[in-house]
Amino acid sequence: MSGTATPSVHPTRRSSTALLAVAIVTTSLVVGLGSVIVWNLYESTYAGAAPSAVTTFDRSAVPLHVGIARSPGGPGEWITFAKVFAQLQQDLNRPVVVHYALTSADQIRMFERGELDVALMSTLAYLDVRAEGIVSIAAVPVVLNQPTDVAVLVVPAKSAVRRIEDLRGKRYAVSADLAGVSYAYWLLRQHDLNPDGFFSATPVDVQDVNLTKVAKGQADATSVRRSALAMWPAGVFREIEASPGLGSPPIVVRTSLDSATAEKIRASLTGPAARSAIPTGSVITGFRTADDDEYAFARVLDSIDRRAERKAFGSEHQ
Repeated sequence: MSGTATPSVHPTRRSSTALLAVAIVTTSLVVGLGSVIVWNLYESTYAGAAPSAVTTFDRSAVPLHVGIARSPGGPGEWITFAKVFAQLQQDLNRPVVVHYALTSADQIRMFERGELDVALMSTLAYLDVRAEGIVSIAAVPVVLNQPTDVAVLVVPAKSAVRRIEDLRGKRYAVSADLAGVSYAYWLLRQHDLNPDGFFSATPVDVQDVNLTKVAKGQADATSVRRSALAMWPAGVFREIEASPGLGSPPIVVRTSLDSATAEKIRASLTGPAARSAIPTGSVITGFRTADDDEYAFARVLDSIDRRAERKAFGSEHQ
């Protein structure tokens, strides 16, 4: 299927869309019917919220194209990035066009085609485009004031499991994220355990769904980014392992963007105005500068042989 783009939405259409559209020209780049689904999710997430103050900017200026896919903290945090990007628009005094990508691969292709200037990327997508030399890090989101993200292996809080060895023969809910299958494979090897057949079942889904499975007793354990736990009440899960720093999903800028604009973007994201724009109750508590060294462990996980992972966790993990 090929990507399609929906037209920009007029800022007065609904009060919920005003949160983004009064300050940002909004588009959605997704695959097929996904455009309808994503927009409905966007409206239902923000319906009834009070619109933010109207910002001023030069509407005749060349737009800055910003991409977003999955956000730390889940879809409920889209409003946070909407407000932060609205502040970016004001600070740069130029329109900001936001593109939603259904997958990281879509977002990477947009960078390769020169269609994006800035994007919030998954760590795995960042590692891919970094190797091509087409992006650099502008800032990273801070979740619940934690300096960096880590991968964690979690079980239900009341589980009898106390260590990874206790999970032999149990059901492990796996995701394709670095914090999912790659971390689990690495962790078992670190404990001198053979990943091949260690778990009795390895159902595959995204992190949020896997956590729900564990909470409902449909799986015995999963591994996720710690930031994925931020939207869950305390006491639902218990961590039994935590990784070295994995690096937070970064906001990147294309390396061909002029240095003055790139610095203004970095200053806007990490400045006090952006912090003030973050809604009360958001799990995103700010943005900070970062460098590529923070992704050293992520590169270790990314280097694991995918064929070995598929053999270890079964053919259903692709």
